[in-house]
Formats: sequence, structure tokens, C-alpha cells
Amino acid sequence: RMQMSTMHDIAKLSNVSVSTVSRVLNGKGRVSEKKKAEILKIVKDMHYVPDYHAKCMTKSGMISVGLVVSDISNPFFSELTRGVEFALGDSTLLILMDSFRNVEREKKLVLALRDNGASGVIIGNSYVQDDLVEEISKFLPTVVFDKEYDLENVGTIMLDNFYGAYMVTKHLIENGCSNIFHLGGTQDLYVSNQRKAGYKKAMNDFNLEPHVVITGYDDLSGYNMMKKLLSSKEKIDGVFCMNDLVAIGALKAAKESGILIPKDVKFAGFDDIEICKLLEPPLTSVHQPIEEMGKVAAKMLIEMVDKKANSKKYVFSPNLVIRESSWKYKSL
Repeated sequence: RMQMSTMHDIAKLSNVSVSTVSRVLNGKGRVSEKKKAEILKIVKDMHYVPDYHAKCMTKSGMISVGLVVSDISNPFFSELTRGVEFALGDSTLLILMDSFRNVEREKKLVLALRDNGASGVIIGNSYVQDDLVEEISKFLPTVVFDKEYDLENVGTIMLDNFYGAYMVTKHLIENGCSNIFHLGGTQDLYVSNQRKAGYKKAMNDFNLEPHVVITGYDDLSGYNMMKKLLSSKEKIDGVFCMNDLVAIGALKAAKESGILIPKDVKFAGFDDIEICKLLEPPLTSVHQPIEEMGKVAAKMLIEMVDKKANSKKYVFSPNLVIRESSWKYKSL
């Protein structure tokens, strides 16, 4: 981890007192424009970050941890947040931030955590840019989901997405599907690429042609894409969606079009969020222990904050939960 510069270092190089540096940084008091510009240049050159953390600890006795997610309306992130909060307990303040799947907004949020005294940050999605992780980890212990980094001060929580996708695709094939379409996410997301690769491997292993369709990540994306596929008269007997929200939308579109599930088309999702079991028919899905992953992420981060660990990696194994949406149909 890089040696952090202090206000004393800035003052020494600027040939001024620490109080003068403080006034410049806080925008208070009278300092000449020339001297202010000189001090701010040194601040920038030394990558100085104000140590708000010490002040926060003194005032409240609590440390603060940031959790950045890409879409809090997605039940996956609600469950993840619950796990993180449970593990942190009452002695840590959790700051929850939603990036709305916007890379620039995510960067601003993470840097704001750094500049406002957070003790560490958990980035709960793999949208995060590599250069941002490299930058923030110089200053804060960082835990990232579904993306591995060879960096000090960075921990990783992963699920074997490739195997999960392979497993559910194989299940659909074994239950009689041969024209399986994968409603997958965009190319720039590690998780969607891993799930896509697992799907393709299973299709290739059974000498079947893969059909990958790029969608978004919510129910409306799944709904619109399924409507489009059905209107194109594609021959489809199985659909594997990159997450449960996409599957929920696709399922609705199929039912509206008179498709019988699982007789005509079998459906499966990924994540196994709570609502899967309440759908009609209940949705087959790849289960990942979301709340437990949140707990492990929080514990990992606290160990890094307490200097008990530098960086770690924890890989969870997925399980297939088979429900009626993919049952092998038997005619009476």
C-alpha cells in the first residue's frame, strides 16, 4: 500500500504552516491566489487525500463502509445489502449507494467515499472499471464482486458463473430441449460473459447450435426480447436467461403469446431470487447464496481494515434449483 502524504508534508514543501494548508483545503481564511495555487499543485502532485476518517472516528466512535450497487431495485442487491449489514453489526455505519449502471456515476460515488472518510468500500457488481479499483485500493481496502484483481488491498467475492450456466443448460438439454436461446447481458460485463461461455460449452458438448441474444438486465428487457423472438417465428423449445429478472419478463411475454410452459418451451433463470418460487409456473434457477456472499464480503473487508488480511479471494459454488418451468413434460 502506498505511503499516504500528510498535511505536514504539504506544508513543508510549500514553506507555509499546517494551518495555512488547512485553510486552503477548507476554502477558509485569507491566502494569496499565488500561494493557494502553489499549495494546490503540491496537493495534486502528492495525491494527498484529507484524513476525514480520523475525525469521523473521534466524533462517533463508528467506522463507515460504503456499498456501491448498480441497481438497488434488483432483489439481488437487496439481499446482498442485507447480508453486508448483518455482518457489519451496530458498530459500523453502512453507506449504500446506487450507481444506476452508470460507470461515471460509480466512479464519483467511490471517490466520494474515499474523500469523506470511509474506512473501506464494497463494490457489489462487476461493472466497475479496472483503473478505478486500482486507484481506490491505494487508499481504501476494497472488496469487489465477480472480478479478480492481482492488487494489494483488494479482496474478491466470486461465484462460479461458468459452471452455473453450464449446469442449467445441460439440465434443459436433458429434459428434451434442443433449440435453447440464451438471453444474455452486454459484452462488457464479466458475469454475463462467463454465463454465456458456460451456456455455449454445454450446447457444444451436446452438438447443439448456440443462440445468444443480447438483452438488458431487467424484466422489461426480457419481455421485449421474448416478444421479438416469438414474432420472428424462431423455433424455440428452451430459454436460459442471464438473470431471474430477465426470465420473469420473458416468461410473461411467452404466456401472453399462448405458449404453454413447460410443455412448449422450458424456462430457467439465474440468481434464485425469492420471487422465483411464487411465479406461475415457479421458475427453475441457478441459486447463489446472495445474503451469505454479502456477509463474507463484509467480514473480509473488516479484516482488511483491521490489517488482519491484505487481500483475499472467496469462490462460492452455485446450485441448481429445479422448478416447474423446466419440468420434462409428460402427456397423459
